[in-house]
Amino acid sequence: MIEAALLQPVAQALKLFGNNGTIVVKLHPDALTFFQEREPVFAIMEGLPVPFFIASIQTRGNDRAHILFDSIYREEQARELLGKTLYQIAPKRARDKGIQKNVDDPSLLVEFSVLNSRIGILGKVDAFMDWELNPCLSIRRVNSAETFLVPFQDAFIVGIDLSTKQISISLPEGFLEIFTESNLAAKNIS
Repeated sequence: MIEAALLQPVAQALKLFGNNGTIVVKLHPDALTFFQEREPVFAIMEGLPVPFFIASIQTRGNDRAHILFDSIYREEQARELLGKTLYQIAPKRARDKGIQKNVDDPSLLVEFSVLNSRIGILGKVDAFMDWELNPCLSIRRVNSAETFLVPFQDAFIVGIDLSTKQISISLPEGFLEIFTESNLAAKNIS
């Protein structure tokens, strides 16, 4: 199954065009940089991404297109897509920059809670390190003065919820243990 994190919105299904299942869509501004006609388009149906293959597409102006899908031949079938956002799998280069594009100013993430699905709440963002080749979040551990760095990249940042001020991260196995061991060793030296 396709992970939602890999999907990039490409269009919004607006209305029907004709009676053969053709749909008028509004293209997202970023979509034209990576949209692939030969790749499937996904719609979230009952919580799952469902693929639809494009039979034909005709662009109309800068931000509209008429799309006919392989598996949709009637109005009734096409109606199920109306109002839905359509997605495609973002190419790797777009995914690498995805987190940075979703947050206008990463320094505003200071004080956001940081969660990990295996461990739970890890701490809060203490600072954003805007290093050119590897921007990182400095995270202050819960009930501790200890901090650790997590690269601000899609490989580590699963999601950012601006409304709840929470960041979900995925850490490699043993990541925190290495950090804790190195901190203990540094304290023993001093």
